Amino acid sequence: MRRRRRAAIIIVMMTPKAFFAALFCLPALAPAAYSLSLDQLGAAGEVEVAAPGEPARAAALKDWTVLIYVSARNNLGLEAIKDVNEMEAAGSTGRVNVVVEMGRIKCAPPFNPFASVQEPVPPQADWTGSRRFLINKDADPLAINSPVLAHYPDADMGDWKHLAEFIAWGKAAYPAKKYLLIVGGHGSGWRGVKPPAGAPKGISYDEPSGNHISPAELALAIKTGGGVNVYASDACLMQTMEVIYDLKDSAEYVVGSQETTPGSGYNYEAFLKALAANPSDSFAAAQSIMKGFSEFYGALKQSVTMSIVRPAYAPELAAKMDRFARLVAASQPDLKLYHEKKFGLRSFDDEDARDLYQLMKLYFDNSPTPAVKEAARDAIVFLSEKLVARNDAVGYKSKDANGVSVYFPIFDLNYKTKYEYLSFSRATYWDEMLRAAMAAKKP
Repeated sequence: MRRRRRAAIIIVMMTPKAFFAALFCLPALAPAAYSLSLDQLGAAGEVEVAAPGEPARAAALKDWTVLIYVSARNNLGLEAIKDVNEMEAAGSTGRVNVVVEMGRIKCAPPFNPFASVQEPVPPQADWTGSRRFLINKDADPLAINSPVLAHYPDADMGDWKHLAEFIAWGKAAYPAKKYLLIVGGHGSGWRGVKPPAGAPKGISYDEPSGNHISPAELALAIKTGGGVNVYASDACLMQTMEVIYDLKDSAEYVVGSQETTPGSGYNYEAFLKALAANPSDSFAAAQSIMKGFSEFYGALKQSVTMSIVRPAYAPELAAKMDRFARLVAASQPDLKLYHEKKFGLRSFDDEDARDLYQLMKLYFDNSPTPAVKEAARDAIVFLSEKLVARNDAVGYKSKDANGVSVYFPIFDLNYKTKYEYLSFSRATYWDEMLRAAMAAKKP
């Protein structure tokens, strides 16, 4: 799937030797600050430690540390540099730390056949691997001037263990009262499920390794890294029920888009300045992300989607969806109803992603079975009153997007058996209902 833009939130992996080498120029940190075993996680390659300026050894505990994991070891190598420059336009403040790991490969600007002069390669686009930065404020829109804390020549940004180590390292090196993690790059929602081998990638694509982070691995990375208060995907198609279910124990709020996102992704300057202006509770921080996305693109008259959900409610909604699925699977008229009405549903770039609210409303409005109508109504109320804390559907193309998508193939040949490997599928009757619905379409 297309990737929305570039930034991502933080987590990197290394051996104990490499880890302590990276900490050579950081404050001494108590091993107890980590909730993961570095020996368990394994190696991510040798680390080259830069010679940064004086570290913040005795810094006061700040309100927030923002961890941004930027995976641009793909065709986003130039966009990632622009992202970090946006971050520097806001910078870390007396109340907010901004810490980044950016991985990249060399990329050339796309050729424009209609331009007499091609876009030049930006400064600092000649390095590969990944670098960690403490983001300082500066007014230079082209060059990254923040200190490089460490350089990994061949870090695998698609390895969940690397992300987990990055989270744990960032929290220990830059402690705060609350933590916000952003993971960015290309995204394809639940389709990154593992196994089977060769599946479309989940998030944080790494082309040199061919790896990516699946929804279950993303949740494991956050848990292993010690947890965060807010998690956000700066990537396409990540705000699905299947992904949110995996993240149920990962954060107070999860922020993401049902749709593909603009190539420039988050506006980090707008987001970080909004957070710095109001570094209060977790919901306020999640809404700051909206300032740098839905509100930013809305002002430009672009159609985008973005929502904030409370993942702790995902298991309860999953139970309601399980009841709905069992009732539909037992009713031939309800199995066929989807095929009769499906072309009136909201369409996303992933044609098999249905808006969950709209899908349930289809059944509430049209089901001939009272129990199915009641189950659909129950899911609608819970989704809108409990799970979704804020939904921005900006622009005409985004109408009828209500914050959360779910898999319901538009054609029977589109059903993917890998869907059955998801935690959500194993916890509910949803995949069995989908198979029955696809079979009901056949003569």
